[in-house]
Amino acid sequence: MIPHLKELCYQQNEFEVDPVFVEQFVDRHIHDWREAQSHWEIIVERVLNTDAVRRDASGDEAMHQAVSAAEILLTTTSLRKQCPICRRQTPSRGRDSVNREDA
Repeated sequence: MIPHLKELCYQQNEFEVDPVFVEQFVDRHIHDWREAQSHWEIIVERVLNTDAVRRDASGDEAMHQAVSAAEILLTTTSLRKQCPICRRQTPSRGRDSVNREDA
């Protein structure tokens, strides 16, 4: 099962995803956690079907590889400031973090 962004927005998460990444990804969606989650699931699902996940990986191992690869894709490429699904860009405003209460 693809992990929920709400589970990944804390420093100690099973997938070792950087919480700052989660905040920025949700921020791109104007704090719409549902839309961000939907797009996150589409991205991770697509990554599952690439060579970023070993062919012999299954279950939890495959999901860990896909989540890690998706985070890397969304933080180190030209996509680091936009969602590849809706093409929304991170707004430029002085905001320190996403309000987790909205999640």
